[in-house]
Amino acid sequence: MKRIYRLLPRYTVYARLERRWLLDNRNWVDQQLIIRKPYEVAQIEKCRQLVEQHRITRFLDIGANFGLYSVLLSDCPSIEAIDAFEPLPRNVNQLAANLYLNGLDAKVSVHAFALGENAARAELFVDSNSTGVSTINPEAVARERSAYGARVEVQVRALDTLFDIRDEAVLVKIDVEAAELEVLTGMRQFLSANRVWLQIETTEETRQKVDEYMQQLDYSSFGRIGADSYYGRRPA
Repeated sequence: MKRIYRLLPRYTVYARLERRWLLDNRNWVDQQLIIRKPYEVAQIEKCRQLVEQHRITRFLDIGANFGLYSVLLSDCPSIEAIDAFEPLPRNVNQLAANLYLNGLDAKVSVHAFALGENAARAELFVDSNSTGVSTINPEAVARERSAYGARVEVQVRALDTLFDIRDEAVLVKIDVEAAELEVLTGMRQFLSANRVWLQIETTEETRQKVDEYMQQLDYSSFGRIGADSYYGRRPA
């Protein structure tokens, strides 16, 4: 099936999941949608349940890639604003196209930089066949360094320097290929000032450190789906 789609133009608009998507038939995650293979279905449904249960009003999509979560969760009635963070320029352009195709320009704000502990510049290691696994920390992921055929210098900013939001119900998805602890450190104030529920993808190397850090902030884990852990504030 993948070979058949590769005969088509590389970049094509497809109707999938009741949305319209500009997809790249040479990129791994895009291919899953193109061939209609289920991808993170359970995680997205879990996010929908959290939004409904807690009347969440804001969604932060950290590591947004081409916008799968931002686009699919945009129709949740209680969500008023979505902030999508994506540092890789080609992914940012594809994300913007998908927002435009689905009339979401006004609802989703795109931030074309990475999140981390402090403001900095960093090298992003890019796998051109699967840009969703691009990483700032190649040593911490289970992939050969040779898989990353390119490097791109990107801006890094701390979330706590961007927003002054308090007492809001927020869902946060973090998928940043082994940089999750740095992202969390840079949003410590945000996590303390709001009612936040998180879906965090971790690696074998980062899972325990993320658990320990979240416990320090009085957050506890309430389950896992695949590589994704879920956290919420402990009851008072």
